[in-house]
Amino acid sequence: MKHSAWNPTRRNRKIGTEDSGYSKDNKLVIPDRWSEDKIFWERLSNPVKIPLKVKNHKITMFVEPTKHGYIHASTPNDILKILELIPKEHLQEIEIVVLRQPKEKEEILKPVWGRFVYYADLGKYTGAGVYLEAMKVGTEFTWGEKLTPFDAKELKALEKDGHKVEKIKRGYLVRTTPETVRNTQLFRTLPHEIGHAVDYLVNSIIPSIEATNEIESERITNAFFSKPSLDKEEFANRYSREFYSKNLKKQILPFPRIIDEEFLNNLDLDLKWFGLNKS
Repeated sequence: MKHSAWNPTRRNRKIGTEDSGYSKDNKLVIPDRWSEDKIFWERLSNPVKIPLKVKNHKITMFVEPTKHGYIHASTPNDILKILELIPKEHLQEIEIVVLRQPKEKEEILKPVWGRFVYYADLGKYTGAGVYLEAMKVGTEFTWGEKLTPFDAKELKALEKDGHKVEKIKRGYLVRTTPETVRNTQLFRTLPHEIGHAVDYLVNSIIPSIEATNEIESERITNAFFSKPSLDKEEFANRYSREFYSKNLKKQILPFPRIIDEEFLNNLDLDLKWFGLNKS
């Protein structure tokens, strides 16, 4: 006779868990389209294309329309001014700059201020690129109480950018404004992502081109992509810090938001995408 509390499903403690496949079909993921071989950040919706020439180097900017409540914190003119401060030789790998509207699932699963991509396929336009994400006005987010040294530095940097950082019961609450998001994305994230491009250029592309044979070239490329992500992040962070410090001393940075309504209108860019009211 079985005990009254006996339950046959308890013979396997993995029944009803993800290890047995439970809930894997409805797990929150960023969807891929089987019909096209594109990463989610390559799928742009009706972007406006802006041809730029920075120090005689051609860059194409894509500006994606924003959803209600979101804005692009930096204007195209803001970004162009930063690019013009970058040394010419450090721009040669940048082909694309994208102001992108993230999807809801992406904000939940992979929230970022921006990203550097080694290769973006945007149809007619391809190459390495820098992305800056549109942000919801008044966004708040939390950080856990256990911070790595890297996290602690970033939290201090966010506070220095002007974000309000508040200690709460189980971590930290960060409150943003359009101005503080601009400070983070324009003065730190953009040069940080360009720092990734410079790292790729000086530690992979140039050495592999100068290699004496194909085997050595391939070894250099593989070694670069095998580098720990923390090493790559430290290179990009250092590049961003040095860029800001150098231009701060010259009293070039920071600078107020550059709003050229005629320029935006001529390019068919909606002023509301940048948090501006139509005049």
